[in-house]
Amino acid sequence: MPLQQWVKGDTDKAETSFFNINMKGTPLDPLEELLLRNRKRPVPIAARAIIRAGKGHRYWSLFEKSKTEIIEAQSLKLHRLLFDPEIRKPIKTLDLPLSGSKGIRSAIQILIDFILIANASQKSGVMKIDKYPEDFTGEGTLDVLKKTITLASRITGNERGSLGLHPAIYFYGPTGRHSSAMFLGVVTLFNEKLVQNNKSFFSKFTSIRAELEEILISNKELIATILQKHISHKRVNIFKILLDKIVSKLVDNQDITQNDLIIFSQLDGKLISGDVQNGSSKISDEQKSKLFINVALKNALTCPVCNGYLDVDKSVSYDHIQRVREGGLGSADNVQLTHPYCNQSIKQ
Repeated sequence: MPLQQWVKGDTDKAETSFFNINMKGTPLDPLEELLLRNRKRPVPIAARAIIRAGKGHRYWSLFEKSKTEIIEAQSLKLHRLLFDPEIRKPIKTLDLPLSGSKGIRSAIQILIDFILIANASQKSGVMKIDKYPEDFTGEGTLDVLKKTITLASRITGNERGSLGLHPAIYFYGPTGRHSSAMFLGVVTLFNEKLVQNNKSFFSKFTSIRAELEEILISNKELIATILQKHISHKRVNIFKILLDKIVSKLVDNQDITQNDLIIFSQLDGKLISGDVQNGSSKISDEQKSKLFINVALKNALTCPVCNGYLDVDKSVSYDHIQRVREGGLGSADNVQLTHPYCNQSIKQ
C-alpha cells in the first residue's frame, strides 16, 4: 500500500507542505514550480490552456460554463496562431510556427513571456506572474487571453490589422532554428506601439518593410552572432532596440551598414559571423534547412502593396486591384494577394 502523508490545516498550509515535501526529494523544475504556486492566477491558467489547445486538464473548470467555453475557444485560436504547424527537421516548408516547436521544454516559457508582454501597460510595464490577482471567476483569464489575441492578431492571421510577419524572416535564425530573442523582441516592440496607440508606426513600418526584410535576410548570420554576444536575459531587449533603430533609419531614408547593426546592438568593434566548419562531408539537418529557406525565400510571394514577403499559409488578404467602388469585379485577373494590413489600412 502506498504511503500517504496527511497534512492537517488549511489549504495554504497544505500547499506549503506539498512544495516542501517535493523539494526535499527530486526538486520541481523551477518553471513548473512557478506555475504550480500560481496556478490560480490568470497567466498560468491561460498558458496551460493555450499550450494544450484548450484541452487536457482543465485548470479553468471551476469557472462558469459560458466562460470556460470562451477560454477553450480562444486558447485553441492562439494555439493555432502561435504553434501550428509543428516543425519537422530538416525544414522543407516556409510554413513555420511563430513561437517555435510546442514539443520542447522552452515552449511554455516562451508562451508565458509572450502573454506577459501582450498584457503589459504603459503604467505598470511587464508584470510578473505573481503580481496578477488570483482568478476565481474567469474574468482575469479572459482579459489576459483577449489582450494576447490582440497582439497575436497584429503579427499573424487574417484579421484586418494583421501585418502577416513571415516567421522565416523575423523569428528564425540562419539555420532554421527558432530564436526566442527575435520573436519576443519583435512582439515587445509592436506591443509597445499598440499600448501607446502609435498607429503611425505601423504605416511607417509598412512603407520600409521590403528594405527591412532584405536587411534581416542578408544579415541573419551577423544578427545571430550579435545576439550570441549578449547574455541571454538581455537578448530580447537588444533585438527590440535593433529592430526599432533599423525602422527609424530607413524611414529617414538612411542607409544601413553592418557596422550600424553592431552599433545599434550596443556592441563595439568588428564581429565575424558565419557557420562553424566541422570538417565533415555529411550534410547536417541545419545546413539542409538553411539551404531550403534561402532558396524558398528567393521564390516566395511578396505583397504588391508594400513588397514585403507574404506568409500565405497564415496571413493573406484578397484585394481588388480596381476598387469595388470604381467598378472592380471579383474575377481572378482583378484580385491580388496582400497582407491584411496593407489591404485594409494602407490601400484605403
